[in-house]
Amino acid sequence: MSGSKPNVLFVLTDDHRSDYLGCMGHPVVKTPHIDALAARGTLFRNAFATSPICTPSRTCYLLGQWERKHGVNFNSQSSVHPDAFALSYPSLLRKAGYFTGYVGKNHTPIGLGGYASGHMERQFDYWYGNHGHIQFYPKDRHPVYRNAKATTQPEVLLEGAANFLTPGDQFLAASEFLKRRPGGTPFALSLCFNLPHSASTNSMRLLPSDPELYRTAYRDRAGELKLPATYVSAKDAAMRAKIPRAVYSGEFIPSYSYVKTPETMREMQIRTCQTVTGIDNVVGALVDQLRRLGLEQNTVIVFASDHGLFHGEHGLGGKALLYEESIHIPMIVYDPRLPKQARESRDFVVPADVGPTILSLCGERVPPSMQGRSMAGLLRGDASGWRKDVFCENLFTDQEYPRVECVRNHDWKYVRYFRRFPEGSKTAYPYADTLEASIRGEQPVHEELFHLREDPQEKDNLAGSRRAVLDTLRRRCGELVKEAKGAPGPAWTLPMEGGRAGAGD
Repeated sequence: MSGSKPNVLFVLTDDHRSDYLGCMGHPVVKTPHIDALAARGTLFRNAFATSPICTPSRTCYLLGQWERKHGVNFNSQSSVHPDAFALSYPSLLRKAGYFTGYVGKNHTPIGLGGYASGHMERQFDYWYGNHGHIQFYPKDRHPVYRNAKATTQPEVLLEGAANFLTPGDQFLAASEFLKRRPGGTPFALSLCFNLPHSASTNSMRLLPSDPELYRTAYRDRAGELKLPATYVSAKDAAMRAKIPRAVYSGEFIPSYSYVKTPETMREMQIRTCQTVTGIDNVVGALVDQLRRLGLEQNTVIVFASDHGLFHGEHGLGGKALLYEESIHIPMIVYDPRLPKQARESRDFVVPADVGPTILSLCGERVPPSMQGRSMAGLLRGDASGWRKDVFCENLFTDQEYPRVECVRNHDWKYVRYFRRFPEGSKTAYPYADTLEASIRGEQPVHEELFHLREDPQEKDNLAGSRRAVLDTLRRRCGELVKEAKGAPGPAWTLPMEGGRAGAGD
């Protein structure tokens, strides 16, 4: 590697299933630029979101931690303490002399008052973003985007990212947080979409002014967009409940109600393909811009999603539950400075690994607060000492979701469910109490065991018949939840005004 500090471009999508990329085998969606990135870099086929819901997962990326340690979710009544965010990878890079930028969706509350504190904006040299959902037409919702020439989300965010790379006067009057990028200074840019999340795809209006991509693309191929093999429509879901109704009601918010009928599900598949191709176009445009500026050979690019999404599998909509569709995410890391980079990895990687990876590739120290591990060795094809399994969790109990923990290895997945409410109560357990509940010995109310090699679609629960495997994974889950919680340390969260960390989902 050269002695100069590399630049960093981190692209994060939203509700993006692992299978909706050409390089991950989707038969219809076109993603040539992301596929080219995967061909030059390392495609991680076993990347998993450890907390498959927006706020905790995005915080895992920033802080390099599991949710069990950082303690921030929609229902946590907390925000990230400024001292904790000072140990995030963007803050550490800025301290090391990087010019840092943020474009698009933020869903991590930071500082006293959370999103209203202004703390997040002040931590970046260039801020062209917003808190919460962007919607498909950002200018209708967020003043910061109103001077953009484009009207649709991918193209608006492309303008912001392109302006960061080649500073001009176009946006400089729009915000006090848009500074010029100095030449010769390494940069780190986060580009965070709110697509293909339903908050944005549901708000698509097929306007005559929209690019053709978002009006007609893929509609002639709707017949090729097959429903998942385990799809269950709403009329059959009650009869074929995946989880006992006493554990999970099966209800989810209207934003995901498109899964309930084949017709509305197919329309969402079309919109997902359209917007993922829109994201791909943005990636291609930025790679071209880096090449024109002579920066491509010294810019590390990371592409990932905050979590996956159900498309009606097992009658489910939304995410949060720990089946493969919800936790399996796309992830690609490309370091052009490597003389030889592993083209593919099947090792388990998680959002908490991204921060340590970026810091180490930039020659910076990884702080002890980060629980994730640098993937730099995996990029070179060295998996020695790497994890053999992964722990995932859901502590978001709003919208009817139960608390869930799981451990997944290459062969098996063990999932355990806990009560949302204390027995006899209609009030959910306080979030802070749930962080150590299973560590203190709380017993699950339902368990699942899937043999993934033989049953990748998680159809058959073997918890009642494979006792030895069940007992082994029970113990392993108990070990991993303790690791995720970590050793006692400073309370690096703050109470939220109003008692919530923002609108969920």
